[in-house]
Amino acid sequence: MTHHTKWRLLSIAIYVIFVIICIAFKLLRPSDIGMAWSIFWYIAAVGLAYYFYFKNISYQEVVYYARQLNLDRSDLEAIVPNRKNTAEVPDPAHPNMFSPIVQVPLGILNHLSDELIKQAKEQSVAPFK
Repeated sequence: MTHHTKWRLLSIAIYVIFVIICIAFKLLRPSDIGMAWSIFWYIAAVGLAYYFYFKNISYQEVVYYARQLNLDRSDLEAIVPNRKNTAEVPDPAHPNMFSPIVQVPLGILNHLSDELIKQAKEQSVAPFK
């Protein structure tokens, strides 16, 4: 199973659990909060599930290319020197499943991904799947 499939299934499962909870506990009934708000919250949950999927795929991509290029955390920190003190970079030696959700900003992942893909193409590394 590829990383894309794994995170896609996990995101879909989270959304389905959200919908089941909302239906079981009657949280987002249109008769209580209105049709527009019900639709809004279901669409917002889809957006959050997609963001969860996208951010985790970006994190896994950075970790994959960093490992293939034999880079460690300090090498990745050197690629993005102008970041906030609270913003972390992934640690390829010890990837954390929950790290991309809170600690690693999407902007840093995008910048690292762009740079690592360039380096990987120069060194003929197989693409991330």
